[in-house]
Amino acid sequence: MDKKQMLQDIQAYNALWLDSSVLYREWAKAHDVSYFELLVILSLTEGPCSQKEICQKWQIPKQTVNSILKNFLQNNWVRLTPAKEDKRNKIILLTQEGRAYMEPLAQKLADCECTVWVKLGEERRKALMEATALYNKFFREAQTDEES
Repeated sequence: MDKKQMLQDIQAYNALWLDSSVLYREWAKAHDVSYFELLVILSLTEGPCSQKEICQKWQIPKQTVNSILKNFLQNNWVRLTPAKEDKRNKIILLTQEGRAYMEPLAQKLADCECTVWVKLGEERRKALMEATALYNKFFREAQTDEES
């Protein structure tokens, strides 16, 4: 494959990757939350976590997560409790009201994603996962080589 064709394929891949991200943003907007709020909700519905863990998992700026959590606190959807290991850190817990609001939303997204995965079929799902993992591995290697 010549370099020109390879660059066209990279552009096409990047457009698909961006489109996937846009789909999640649009889904969030259609359900009256921001994309970042959705990511925080997904973390919180998985179980108690810290602000730092949310930031690391989704690569969201601390200030953004903090703003979202302040809003959630005002709505009485979460409460904060000191972490056992480090009292300076707070663990975020869903309140009953928060659970009632967030769990159906997270479930709707999971249902949508499951519909997509069923339509993909097992062979395509495995191929997608393997190809993406390999792409990420090779990209990390190329970054490391570039830095050397």
